[in-house]
Amino acid sequence: MNNSVEDKLNFLKTRKYKKSNHLGVEVFYDKQTFLKIKKKCKITVTPGTIFFIIKKLSGLKEGALNILKESELYNETNQHMYCVLTDCLFSETKTDSKIFIRAGDSEEALI
Repeated sequence: MNNSVEDKLNFLKTRKYKKSNHLGVEVFYDKQTFLKIKKKCKITVTPGTIFFIIKKLSGLKEGALNILKESELYNETNQHMYCVLTDCLFSETKTDSKIFIRAGDSEEALI
């Protein structure tokens, strides 16, 4: 079945998220880890893959990030960002590696 991006977003929104130990981040555990990251918040993750959906001026956009080293993932949008982690874990370690997800339609926006 080929789900639309809107169907995927609705699926992610309907998970029963619970507060985590990370400010601005809620989590739901199933076979995968689902995250709801509030606007202007961040989380540090270990290497793995992150699938995400955000709202942009041009509509909903989905993307996948292959995290190669422990990185801080910043939600720089004005909306919640919904993510699915594959082979990633949360980390408390400080890192200089930063990934910014921006919602604008300019060249500097990530997706």
